[in-house]
Amino acid sequence: MSSINLNMPQEIKFIIRYTGGTADDRRLDLYDASRSMAGLAKALSITVHALLNDGEVKRKGDSTHGVNFLLHPSRQGSFIEFVSIIFEDDVIKGIGASILSAAFWDFIKYTWREATGREGELEEPSTRRIVNRNPSYEDEISRSLENPLQELHRPIANDNDIKIEITRPRVGVVVEFNRATLDYVMSEEDPVIESDVFGNVTKYNNLSGIGRFYDNVREKTVSFHSSQLDDEQKRTLTWSLHNSNGNNAAGKILIDVQVIKTHAGHIKRYTITDARRQNQN
Repeated sequence: MSSINLNMPQEIKFIIRYTGGTADDRRLDLYDASRSMAGLAKALSITVHALLNDGEVKRKGDSTHGVNFLLHPSRQGSFIEFVSIIFEDDVIKGIGASILSAAFWDFIKYTWREATGREGELEEPSTRRIVNRNPSYEDEISRSLENPLQELHRPIANDNDIKIEITRPRVGVVVEFNRATLDYVMSEEDPVIESDVFGNVTKYNNLSGIGRFYDNVREKTVSFHSSQLDDEQKRTLTWSLHNSNGNNAAGKILIDVQVIKTHAGHIKRYTITDARRQNQN
């Protein structure tokens, strides 16, 4: 009976494939292709770090301790790149070598779908526990992955017919990037300024400044960032969260925001520039 050697580095392999448009003609712009691979490396580093560190999100896609990302020779005649990730034994003890592969793919599929505006669903108990340890995980990771995913999409920006597939061997495509996902990760250059937005905080991490706000007029919950606020304004957000907990009609406040939208015009998040209770001027 075969078994996993727990004392040896563990390896996960996958394929990134470019199809459609000029990729089907066996050519890609060199600059676009190099930017795409750099974006992939950064996105992998950020996501793997979160997987190995209880959902902790780092802002830069630099090296990850105990993990090596390797690029292998391309398959001749096609735009297929082979990638492997080597995990040293000491960094996977919290997950376990026996379930590392399942956890990795579940985490990648969920995280990268969420970061490109699509709903994801975690299937593995180990990954659900990791995400639950950081209540702001989805919003934090989406913000951190925004620039790397913009780079990864670079070939699509110049050729709308190109698609990028992340494929798990013997399983198939796990995540696909296309024009729609590019439109989501790319924001409009000039945010819209709105004042006196009425609603309540539904989720808030006062350390990261990231949370979610229920907008009464739009009747929807919107992710927000609040790093520009002073301590008193941050306390207003905390007050709203605590008072609206279990009662969406309570804890109402007014906020001034910069509305960040996708290229398709959908609201992506608010950047809060002021927060106050209703009776404040």
